[in-house]
Amino acid sequence: MSPEASVDGFIDLPEVPFALEPRICTRVEMQRYAREAYEAGIRFIGGCCGFEPYHLRALSEELGKERDWEPTFPIRWGKFLEKHTTPWVRARANKEYWQNLTPGPGRPYAA
Repeated sequence: MSPEASVDGFIDLPEVPFALEPRICTRVEMQRYAREAYEAGIRFIGGCCGFEPYHLRALSEELGKERDWEPTFPIRWGKFLEKHTTPWVRARANKEYWQNLTPGPGRPYAA
């Protein structure tokens, strides 16, 4: 995910360890990663630096059927947004919106 990482990988990035937020995967990116890894035959999928509880949940939800597991409290994909006062925020109350979103880098002037 970080092509500018050198031979030693992620650890060589200038943001390690205290400024990783712009490089951390979103929930949807983690679901895509989990699906692609699983379809490639990988069965031990996890993370390291920057891997948060919501990443683990996204991974688990994506592969739940393959592992015969269902979350106790499934993600409602923004159901709480349906009652928002502005229409453009209400439009975000669905899974498709979040799956198709390309998040910004989190930094001004970032490429």
